[in-house]
Amino acid sequence: MIKYVLVDLDGTITNSEEGITKCIAYALDSFGIGTKDLKSLRKYIGPPITRSFADAGLSAEQVAPGIQRYRERYDREGLYEAEVYDGVPEMLKKLREAGKTLILATSKPIGFATRIMKHFKMDVYMDDLCGAASDTDRNTKAEVIEYILEKHGITDRSEVLMLGDTRFDVEGANLCGIKTMGVLWGFGSRESLEKEGAAYFASTPAEAAEKIINL
Repeated sequence: MIKYVLVDLDGTITNSEEGITKCIAYALDSFGIGTKDLKSLRKYIGPPITRSFADAGLSAEQVAPGIQRYRERYDREGLYEAEVYDGVPEMLKKLREAGKTLILATSKPIGFATRIMKHFKMDVYMDDLCGAASDTDRNTKAEVIEYILEKHGITDRSEVLMLGDTRFDVEGANLCGIKTMGVLWGFGSRESLEKEGAAYFASTPAEAAEKIINL
């Protein structure tokens, strides 16, 4: 029986594409890497930001200043250039009413994650908010999950489910020995989630709630 549901943020609770892609473009532009099509930057939503900027073409020396430029715009406006997916509040409410413990599990720095959750009033559904300690400390999904398991004294990993939209959620959960339900309304594809080994899938928040309650 699933008692704990670890919930991803970007692509699972919120559609944050606008804010994140605009901030990435803003940072890359400062290094002369122009981006005309913001859609091409969607692939950088999900993994730790250090990995995204390295994949986007920044050198090892440019990554840190690139992140600083990203943060300038993100802290100012990008943080709130998002919207909660339809049906997510109802999903979280239904899971809470079913007795599930809900914990935010994001590789986004916890300071930003907390501000976002409070701004969109999603924090009221969660038992705890957990994220990256910094860009270089506890910043992978596996590290965040292990932190949650230790913090909450969870020893039976069969009682835990990761709910996320990308292969990085599945990868992190697999490394920690827990199963993942891949959500199909976010930034990942069913193909990539299947390839990484997601155990379950849900096309809508309502379907996710129903399946989790019956697991």
